[in-house]
Amino acid sequence: MPERVTTSFIPKASLQVEHTRETRSRPIALVNVIAIGLLLIAILASGGVFLIQQYTIQSIASKKQSLERSRAAFEPETIKQLSRLDSRIDSGKTLLAQHPALSNLFNDLEARTLASVRFSDFKYEVIGTNRVVLSMKGQASSFNAVALQSDAFSKSPIITEPIFSNVNINPQGTIDFDFLGVIDAGRMKYTGATAAAPVMPASSTPPTTP
Repeated sequence: MPERVTTSFIPKASLQVEHTRETRSRPIALVNVIAIGLLLIAILASGGVFLIQQYTIQSIASKKQSLERSRAAFEPETIKQLSRLDSRIDSGKTLLAQHPALSNLFNDLEARTLASVRFSDFKYEVIGTNRVVLSMKGQASSFNAVALQSDAFSKSPIITEPIFSNVNINPQGTIDFDFLGVIDAGRMKYTGATAAAPVMPASSTPPTTP
């Protein structure tokens, strides 16, 4: 009995090819999705950067306008004039601080000179940057008055190294003497109104005028 041959109209090879094609198309589709997602993210990021840039530009422009309004309210020309005036005042203060004020010396001499002592022949000689020599001739009613005057000058913040020499009795009975002292010029700088030293009391009767 002859063998029966079983035939099929469904091609097996084609099914294998189609299955292989479907399997290979899946990774390609996934890559496309990822690429589209990245593209959308890039577009959104670019839009965000653009919006932030526009906001920053508008903010800077607004603050600039506000600054200009504030500057105009303060009147720049007036500010310049006040600034120049302040510089001149500072320069004046510097010059005054470096300027020796002889009034400080005269005030100290007036306050510390005893009523029984008088001075004449005032000499003022600058011998250094902060060193001045003061020399005077004086007359006192007694030797005790000369001693008290020396003690008063020794307490002066301006007169340093006071020296009394050539102390002699004159024909009128009063005491003649020479005075030499060193002035600290650094303490004579102008400082405005200064308080005077206490006035020294008289130790004896004032010298009589010949």
